[in-house]
Amino acid sequence: MRLRRNEQTTIDFTQPTELKVVRQYREKYEKIGRTLDENPQVLTVVHRDLARYLSESKNGRKSTYTSEQVFRSLIVMFIEGLSYRDVVVQIENSEFLRKFVGLGVGSMMDFTFLSRAFGVIREETWKRVNHLLAEYGKAEEKMTGEKLRVDTTAYETNIHYPTDASLLWDGFQTLARLLRRLKQEHPEFSGRYRFHNKKVKNLMLFITRNGMSKKKSVQRRIKTTYGRLLEQVERVLSIARKVCGVVPWDDPTRGELEHYIPLVECVVDQTIRRVFEDEKLPANEKLYSIFEEHTELLIRGKARKEIEFGHMVLIGQTKEKFITQYQVMGERVADKDLVDEVLARHKRLFGKPPRVFTADKGFYESMKKIREIEEEIETVSICKKGRRSKEEAEREHGRAFQAAQRFRAGVEGTISVLKRVFKLLRCLFKGFKNYASSVGCAVFCHNLVILART
Repeated sequence: MRLRRNEQTTIDFTQPTELKVVRQYREKYEKIGRTLDENPQVLTVVHRDLARYLSESKNGRKSTYTSEQVFRSLIVMFIEGLSYRDVVVQIENSEFLRKFVGLGVGSMMDFTFLSRAFGVIREETWKRVNHLLAEYGKAEEKMTGEKLRVDTTAYETNIHYPTDASLLWDGFQTLARLLRRLKQEHPEFSGRYRFHNKKVKNLMLFITRNGMSKKKSVQRRIKTTYGRLLEQVERVLSIARKVCGVVPWDDPTRGELEHYIPLVECVVDQTIRRVFEDEKLPANEKLYSIFEEHTELLIRGKARKEIEFGHMVLIGQTKEKFITQYQVMGERVADKDLVDEVLARHKRLFGKPPRVFTADKGFYESMKKIREIEEEIETVSICKKGRRSKEEAEREHGRAFQAAQRFRAGVEGTISVLKRVFKLLRCLFKGFKNYASSVGCAVFCHNLVILART
């Protein structure tokens, strides 16, 4: 049984310091610790997931680490922007962080255990703890709902640039690796087959290196090479299907094969349609990675990054920089379609709409919609796209409108901090579940730091 927390006080071995920067660092974590202690329901919610889903001893032995120690270790990881390995080393070698986590003289948990722990905390749990922290901030009058600014940003998945050739190569080497493993584990079920990884990789490299050539002779060779590459992938696919039919159903490698086979089939299908049938596939019908199959193509018109791969994330923030709401979009939603839901969530939290609501041009729908919102909200500062009438130009040059636009710009800084400091630049967690959970954890840690500064 996993303990929620250790009620016994740990000995503090931290040495005093005269360095101002170190004192500020320690003060930040001490305030974060007090905030967590004043919100025991946050730990209770996280403890339910850790106690239910995190592996324990089969003999009934009590777990070595409490839910509080695991939870606080994850908080340190996101606040410091570290990997699992690096945060384990940093906590182990810091007497102050050991005190914050609650380890005392005990040993630090392994990074593999910490990784499993993060994986069992559900996306819904992070939403719940963020809501509890927002309720606490409101009750303590550390934030108000007078102003609300929102924006969306792209959170990229950890994939390479997807081309048909590279996706075929990914599928081939993944299935070949799993089949080789099964051949070692179940030689009685394995047939006589060989894989030519180097040969297949050379086919992919030829296509990749010559794909931009405009010579007709080279393009003919590329098309022929695509045919040979497809033959190799379809061959390994047929072997994988046969092997799945004879390997025991409870074998974990069989489960991996059953996961990847339909994804590789999808890659083969889209390659045939695009390369040999000259069909233009809609973006939502394409597969961009067999490892992060949930990835979306995002075209936002950014000057230095026209195309991104990942998902859009909505951030809603008060004037105290506290993030009161966030939304991870499995499928992209137009910004203008998010306005009603954003205002409804704000009203549920604070019991009333904001006095000032501001966003960028992407959230503009029509003047009719603006007028409807202005019936409840004093200042709605959303610039219009395109040409403006005289009335619309005068509205956007008003003092209150422009002050709200200056306030809106602050959310860009918050998004930059989330990306640079709280690990939201590129998602290194596998699967959409962990992708969404990492956003929730980053927002929670950001809000803890904000509360520590107030």
